[in-house]
Amino acid sequence: MLSPRQQAAELINKSQNILIVLPKDHNADCLGTGLALTMLGQDLGKKIDFLAQEPIQEKLLFLPGLENVKNEILSVRDFIISIDTSQKPIKQLRYETKDSILKIYLGTTDKIEEKDIKLEPGPFIYDAVAVIGAPDLETLSPFYEKYTDLFFEKSILNIDYHSANEYFGEVNLVEPTASSCAEIVAGFLNSFFPNQITQTIATCLLAGIIAETQSFQKINTTPQTFNLASLLIANGAQKEQIIQALYKTKPLNSLKLWGRLLNRLDWQEEKKLAWTEADTIDFEKTNTSSDDLYFVLEEMNELLPQSYATAI
Repeated sequence: MLSPRQQAAELINKSQNILIVLPKDHNADCLGTGLALTMLGQDLGKKIDFLAQEPIQEKLLFLPGLENVKNEILSVRDFIISIDTSQKPIKQLRYETKDSILKIYLGTTDKIEEKDIKLEPGPFIYDAVAVIGAPDLETLSPFYEKYTDLFFEKSILNIDYHSANEYFGEVNLVEPTASSCAEIVAGFLNSFFPNQITQTIATCLLAGIIAETQSFQKINTTPQTFNLASLLIANGAQKEQIIQALYKTKPLNSLKLWGRLLNRLDWQEEKKLAWTEADTIDFEKTNTSSDDLYFVLEEMNELLPQSYATAI
């Protein structure tokens, strides 16, 4: 029986059109891993679509390959209009769009009736779907809600390190002992696609590892994490650029919001839980929005690396 990594390599090799999807509230680990897989697929001659439904955080705009990211997929399959022409030949066909209405004109001497026309969905344009950092498929909504059939008809490569993952893929590259999705993919590439670990791929994966381990401070950091990080640096990963972007460049307004919420920070020692509260007035006073709460969560995690969970 093939191991999950072997199955993942086999699925990638046999698929020509791959969709990569991130959960709605994606982070640096998910984004870096998705970018790395996108560039891997392109290097292997695959057609890759990479969907990230939420805007990319400003501090992650340094990552290479962002031009490949889409915030929406307009269609995952064609729809086919079939007309029986065995008794009613069509000599001309043209179409026009007016006022959001598509009109198709058929040149025929005979009357075409409703029973002569059939509308049916065509095949999906993707051979496989790679899902990164999602505990379940519902986390991929609204895309999942819109295209549920895609996830049941096509092979899913499920990449995650969280123990709560529901193993919903045909191939489940789920490793709870890893520090991050980026670490999983770095190890996977080192085993099966070592020649494809370019400088840009290495930078994206190292960014994911550094972000998810709080620069190797969190308890989920293992010797394997350091080994793979060293491998990525040896392949040209831009460590200094990553550290500068993630930890030394912080928006002033977000820092003001963090300062207000820090005053309300609560800590439960027994359960290692940290939480705070945000109100509308906090956003008004600091000229921020709920989008800046992710920055605050990261600051909480950096302040309390021993915490099991943080919440706002």
